[in-house]
Amino acid sequence: MNVVCLDMEGVLVPEIWIAFAEETGIPELKRTTRDEPDYDKLMKYRIGILKEHGLGLKEIQSVIEKIDPLPGAKEFLDELRSITQVIILSDTFEQFATPLMKK
Repeated sequence: MNVVCLDMEGVLVPEIWIAFAEETGIPELKRTTRDEPDYDKLMKYRIGILKEHGLGLKEIQSVIEKIDPLPGAKEFLDELRSITQVIILSDTFEQFATPLMKK
């Protein structure tokens, strides 16, 4: 049996934090795990920026609602699932990923 594992953000959908940074005009939120590999440190940084601007989960989720899968992602997954099992991995939160997975 073969299994294919894919990352979600940047592979199937745009990076959530980058989309949120662009929507809010807060460039500091474009920082990702590529820039800061210590996830705890990165999230504390992001939470500080969110608090500073009075933003929270509701605002992030409203931006996520506008995010669509990358071109060809759905067709790619459909084809891949027809021939093997697919596992999608992500370091994002369930509250962020669930609406995107429905698309």
